[in-house]
Amino acid sequence: MTSIKQSTPAFLRDLLSRYDWVSTSSHSPELIALLSTNAVPTAFQASQLEASIEVLDAPIHEIQSEIDLLRNAAAPLEAKMARLKDIRSDYRAALSPIRRLPSEILVEILRWTPKKQTELTAADPHHVFGFKVFKIAAGPWHLGQVCSSWRDAVQFLCPEIWSTLKITWQRNRSEKGDIMIPAPKKDMLALLNRALERSQNHRLDIFFRCRGFHEEAADNRTDEPEEMSQCFDLLLTHSKRWGSVELAIVPSFLPRLSLVRGRVDRVEDVYLTCALITMPGTMDAFEIAPKLKTLDLTGMHAEAHIPFPAENLVLFSDARRLPEHDTVPKYLDIIASAPNLLEFSYHHHSVVPQSPGPYHPEIVHKSLQTLSASLGSLFCSLVVPSLTQMTLASVKSEEDLMVCPRDALFHLHDLVARSHCSLTTLTFIDATMDENLLPILRLSPQLVSLSFQEKQSSR
Repeated sequence: MTSIKQSTPAFLRDLLSRYDWVSTSSHSPELIALLSTNAVPTAFQASQLEASIEVLDAPIHEIQSEIDLLRNAAAPLEAKMARLKDIRSDYRAALSPIRRLPSEILVEILRWTPKKQTELTAADPHHVFGFKVFKIAAGPWHLGQVCSSWRDAVQFLCPEIWSTLKITWQRNRSEKGDIMIPAPKKDMLALLNRALERSQNHRLDIFFRCRGFHEEAADNRTDEPEEMSQCFDLLLTHSKRWGSVELAIVPSFLPRLSLVRGRVDRVEDVYLTCALITMPGTMDAFEIAPKLKTLDLTGMHAEAHIPFPAENLVLFSDARRLPEHDTVPKYLDIIASAPNLLEFSYHHHSVVPQSPGPYHPEIVHKSLQTLSASLGSLFCSLVVPSLTQMTLASVKSEEDLMVCPRDALFHLHDLVARSHCSLTTLTFIDATMDENLLPILRLSPQLVSLSFQEKQSSR
């Protein structure tokens, strides 16, 4: 080893000394004189320049050969050094202070890992967040691969990190990168079952989306992969632990939800979306849900009946296509039955004439702060002194036209005047403006946000 260390520097010194002359090399006086002008070289000057180029070619090629030799020699040395560094890193990892963390501190750190997923984003606008159950290279699956103490903590001491679940059909980008192709796990049911076991008896927050729900022509799809069907059935057996659930399901799954009736005592938030081809009928899964605070409904058949308790509701939104008859009394009953309601969203358009209202007696709701609606008959029946955020929004009629009642601004003005509320946010979506706009604005001196949106291309 010592002789190698001695011979290598000597070899390099000899190599470099062979080219010491390069440091003293410079341009010839003839070239300097020529470069100082834009004159075309004479035939004699051109021959001199070409001769000088040929003189320089040889040492340039020679030096390049030496460089290539050194690079070729260095490449395997670099590979060997990289291997030694990896081995050294493994030794250092074994001494890492994080391995010696007391279990109670480690558990507290791990419990905070899912909390970064609690904010809504435009790219992933879900209401319930969780780790991807079928992605074993991330989430708690990955945390358990650090060392044995981490693995034990993740498996047995941190049920919280296993209790927020995102269950979707796996898809990967194709080799061409232009489309997403199915990439299901063979052990999907086993992975979900293991996660549920490790969550112990902890509250479950679940996002579940069927494969066919957001695919092209999803409305015509009634079949679903057997793996997803089995996973859905497994979740139903754990319904007593449901806390927040967001379900985007195909019609064939909706009747199976009724199997959890009377077994959702802990559920607080329900976001349910289903394709429109769902058959009419009753889905009573959440009829007995004493802690229900949030209910958000989208899709489903217009005549689908979904009973639920309203007394503890804080947020209610019904974005379904509703039946062709007067539904306002039903939804006023929901408002009247929910004293803690803060946010209410309901839109209904029908070609069948509606009662102009008001429905007596008027409902005075002191806590409602956010309202999204458009029917005058609903506005006429409410007094909402705490209202601060109002959205006058259009809805879809049977002809798929975006429709907002033409008298909506008139009734909205009456609502604001009658309630003596002070709006801070006012949004109009595909609403027809008329002479009532300015009076509404005059009644809203604390308004900080005024928005006009048009989601339809033409009327």
